[in-house]
Amino acid sequence: MVIVMHGENDLEMKEALVELQESIGDAAARSMNVVTLDGRRVTPAELHAACAAMPFLASRRLIIVEGLFTRERRRVREESAFLEVLLAIPASTTLVLIEPRTLPEGHPVLRWIVDHPDQGEARHFPLPSPQVLPEWVMARARRHGGTFTPQAASALAALLTDLRLLDQEIRKLITWAAGRPVTPQDVERLVPYAAPISLFELTEALGRRDVRRALAALHRLLMEGEHPLGLFGMIVRQTRLMLLMKEQLEKGLSVAEAGSRLGLHPYAARKITEATAGFSMSQLEAFYRNLTELDVAIKTGQIPDVVALETFIVSVGRRGIA
Repeated sequence: MVIVMHGENDLEMKEALVELQESIGDAAARSMNVVTLDGRRVTPAELHAACAAMPFLASRRLIIVEGLFTRERRRVREESAFLEVLLAIPASTTLVLIEPRTLPEGHPVLRWIVDHPDQGEARHFPLPSPQVLPEWVMARARRHGGTFTPQAASALAALLTDLRLLDQEIRKLITWAAGRPVTPQDVERLVPYAAPISLFELTEALGRRDVRRALAALHRLLMEGEHPLGLFGMIVRQTRLMLLMKEQLEKGLSVAEAGSRLGLHPYAARKITEATAGFSMSQLEAFYRNLTELDVAIKTGQIPDVVALETFIVSVGRRGIA
C-alpha cells in the first residue's frame, strides 16, 4: 500500500500519520518497524531496500518518506525510477509519502495512484479557508469533547490562522468551560491574542465620538495587564486596517472582497467595517499621522506611553477628527 499525504494542513496530516504509526503495534514494535527517510536525499535503490525488508515481530512495516517530491532539479529525472519502486512494494509494507504542499492534480505520483487504485491512495490535507475556519473550530472542539457557540468559534477564528495555535486554544477553552459551550466572553478573557476584540470597543467608541467610553476601554485593558506599548502597537495596526478597509470600500468592493484582499477573516472584516463607519478617509489619515507622531515622541522620551494613548484618544474628540 502506498499512501500519499499532501497539503499545507500540517496539524491534521501529522495526526493521521500518528494513527498509522500506532497501528503497527506498541513502542517496541514501532521502534523496529517504523522507518523515516529524508525524501530530499534518499535514492530509488535506498527506498527499494527499505520497503523490501521484512517486518520484525510485527505484521507490517511502515516506511515514511518526507519531501520526496520537494527536491532539487537533478532529482526530476529519477521520478520514473521512484515510481517503479512503488510497484515493487510487498504487501507487508506500507509506504507513506509526506508532501508539505498541495500537489497539482497532474503530478506523476497522483497519476500513479489513479492508475493503481488497489495499491495506493491520496489524502489531501488543505488549510481550511477563512470562510470555513469557524466550522473547523467547532469540529475540533467536538473532537476534544467540548462545544463552541458559533459566535465564539468566529471570534477565535478571527484571531488566529495557525492551526496548531488554534487547537491549543480550543483545548484550553474547553477545559475552562468545564462542560458548557465556550462563549465569545471566554475567548476574550482567556486567549492572549484576543486584545483586538476589546480594541473594537475602543475604536467603536471613537467612531461615535464617545471619548469617555474610549478612555474607559483603554484603562480596563491596562488594568487587565495589557502593556501600554503593546496596546499602542495594536491601535496603530487597527487604525491602519481601518484606513485600508475604507480605501477598498470606496473603490466599490464589497466587505467580503475587501476583507479577502486584506487577508482578513470575514468576522474581523465586518467588525473593522463597522468601526470605520463614523470616519471619512481624511479623518482616518489624520489618525494615522497623529499615531506616527506620538510613536516618535514615545521612543524619544518626550511623552510616557500611557499619556500618549490618552492624548490620542482625547485629541480625537477635541479636534473633531473623530
